[in-house]
Amino acid sequence: MTLPDQAQVVIVGGGIIGVSIAYHLTKLGWRDVVLLERGQLTCGTTWHAAGLVMQLRTTHTMTELCRYGTRLFDELKSETGQDTGFRRTGSLPIARTADRLIEISRLVSLGKSFGVEAHMLSPREVKQRYPLLDESHIVGGAFIPGDGQTNPVDSTQALAKGARNGGAQIFENVSVAGFEIEKDRIKGVVTDQGTVRCQVAVLCAGAWSRDLGRLAGVNVPLYAAEHMYVTTQADAAIPRDLPVLRDTDGYLYIKEDAGKLLVGAFEPLAKSLPMASLPDRFEFGELPEDWAQFELPMSKAVEVVPLLQSVGIRHFMNGPESFTPDNKFILGEAPEVRGFYVAAGFNSQGILSAAGVGKALSEWIVAGEPTIDLSEVDIARFHAFQGNRKYLHERISESLGLLYAMHWPHRQFETARPVRETPLFARLKARNAVFGTAAGWERANWFAPEGSPAEYVYSYGRQNWFEVVGEEHRAAREAVALFDLSSFGKTFIEGPDAEGELQRICANDMAVATNKIVYTQMLNSRGGIVADVTFTRLSKDRYMMVTAAASQAQDMNWVKRNLREEARVTVTDVTSGFAVLSVMGPRSRQLLEAVSSADFSNDAFPFGTAQEIEIGYAKAYALRVTYVGELGWEIYLPTEFAGPVFDLLVKEGEHVGLRLAGYHALDSLRSEKGYRHFGHDVTPGDTPLEAGLGFAVSFKKDSDFIGRAALERQKAKGVKRRVVFLRLEDAGPILLHDEPILRDGKIVGRTTSAAYGYSLGSSVAQGYVDLPGPDWKPWLSEGRFEVELAGIRHRAICHARPFYDPDNTRLRL
Repeated sequence: MTLPDQAQVVIVGGGIIGVSIAYHLTKLGWRDVVLLERGQLTCGTTWHAAGLVMQLRTTHTMTELCRYGTRLFDELKSETGQDTGFRRTGSLPIARTADRLIEISRLVSLGKSFGVEAHMLSPREVKQRYPLLDESHIVGGAFIPGDGQTNPVDSTQALAKGARNGGAQIFENVSVAGFEIEKDRIKGVVTDQGTVRCQVAVLCAGAWSRDLGRLAGVNVPLYAAEHMYVTTQADAAIPRDLPVLRDTDGYLYIKEDAGKLLVGAFEPLAKSLPMASLPDRFEFGELPEDWAQFELPMSKAVEVVPLLQSVGIRHFMNGPESFTPDNKFILGEAPEVRGFYVAAGFNSQGILSAAGVGKALSEWIVAGEPTIDLSEVDIARFHAFQGNRKYLHERISESLGLLYAMHWPHRQFETARPVRETPLFARLKARNAVFGTAAGWERANWFAPEGSPAEYVYSYGRQNWFEVVGEEHRAAREAVALFDLSSFGKTFIEGPDAEGELQRICANDMAVATNKIVYTQMLNSRGGIVADVTFTRLSKDRYMMVTAAASQAQDMNWVKRNLREEARVTVTDVTSGFAVLSVMGPRSRQLLEAVSSADFSNDAFPFGTAQEIEIGYAKAYALRVTYVGELGWEIYLPTEFAGPVFDLLVKEGEHVGLRLAGYHALDSLRSEKGYRHFGHDVTPGDTPLEAGLGFAVSFKKDSDFIGRAALERQKAKGVKRRVVFLRLEDAGPILLHDEPILRDGKIVGRTTSAAYGYSLGSSVAQGYVDLPGPDWKPWLSEGRFEVELAGIRHRAICHARPFYDPDNTRLRL
């Protein structure tokens, strides 16, 4: 078979991910698909994967990507005649501690929202399903019957056969040497056997994707680590078809394989692996055994399965696996090159996600945009620094272990820090700030009391910051709080065509007067929310877009990608140029009047406007806007002025009860007020009408903004689901997110975000519920609502409007 000189799509990488994409593209009618593999199919990392196929993950998106595999791997044999080796043995996550049992219980509850069958088990019931277990080491577990295991090589070959049947061509022993790019668009893939011109290229070369991506100028922040498992000798005492045992407290999993046991590890401190240390043709390759590294998980395995003490070891497998700095996949069209897609960085979850990833990315390629919410795994989320080799080497040593570590609420990364510091970092640290990270920024999450350690003590209940954050919260509600929000993404969008382009890209009316602030969403063609931002019009031709640190890269990419080619518009990241001091609370006006000559009265400075002011010795933009639900201003000033202005505010604030506050207080305040959080409460899978944000959509403007037609259709038909606000009747439980919402005992939705509402006296949450029809208000007011938290149902009050100040009176004091 001769390599063609042209194809519609060229896929680089013949592991299970690349082959799955080829298979699913042909299912969508794209036949002109070429897949290139430098060795043989599966020879990189697929061949040595353990082959676990699990459904439930910690988020909705990840669960959607993973659960499809249990169905596809089961069906491929009948379609292609090639057995995948899939066995639906079930899985048994077990807990050695009470906290881990809570984590498993939360996962089981989440499964109910998705229709995934799962059951909590006592230690004795776990033992009944896994006779080899010493149950004295555990406090309980769960059984997920739909989970199982598959043969990675056979599954890849079945997908390959299906892809070929659909018209795809697969070429082995073809090495990719580079890419042809014209005007930031992919035009061809250069190989050692010639160039294949193409409209779309898909990079899915596993651990080699970072280096190949650099050949196209694309940032693919992943890095390899050594990943290990051992396989025992066969033993008559090992029952066939045992469930997969997942002992995350012991950093291990155990699966039965043809009468043998495979013990795999996710140890807390992994061995990062520079790819340069591998030979150029690393095919079906193995790394040296490392029993010192494997000793901890193996000793834990012996505790729960004593048979491992006596059964012999048949093989020690050590191979490279790629991991990402945030432990999330890398999917989507690269921001740097149009038509260049990436599917890589699967954090040792490539087999269980391969089917869903192949389907989702193929739909994205064909449709030109994602067909489900993939924002959390979108490659556009990354910043340039995250491709830094030293950063990745240090972070990935932690990433591997975090997959089996406790998924504590608010858990922070410990490695590769600090990366980015705000101008006020040293001042906040001196005041006992406890920092978290977002997009590499060190951000004050809370302020520990004087004399107390500035560190987290994690739990699923009230963590060690609970009381002090309550004080920060109350300062914003009753006096004045000062937040450092300098990590906000700030982007100038300017030029003669700026207004016209933003009218088309944004849902709200952007044709406003200078110094007006516009809250808006940017939408995909289905009306889904791809960005939740504010714009301030600074002049006729200049707007400033403000967005969360974690989503700025994606938001900038969306704007750039949707500008017309001939548009006279520039997009400039000015985040590092401006610090942001947020002065919030009923006494904020009094404080600002003490440090500035500007008039902060309602008449002179109404809500939703901006002004240039003098503050201390500096000039700054003051924006009257809030994310806490109180009177307040955000002060944007050049970074070099931030320290002295901060000192002045703190000094003058002594007279009005000023308190420094962090992001945990901000989250509590915004949750009470019902402000949405992108990535949780609003995503590309939610429309503004469903999210209760119809007020931020302008159907009156003439512009045919992206998503308008979809919203108009939805508005005419009525929404089938919508956001609701919940408050627990019991003050004790701490809600987080993704808990089932029940009405009269039946699951009708799930929470999307939550926090403790200190002003309201209990946890508050937002979530979406399925509506019975257009007359849903009586249904909402008359129902008996509950939220299920780790298997326990708690009574909740459910409203269509936020509980705190729903009429926005406090914003306009």
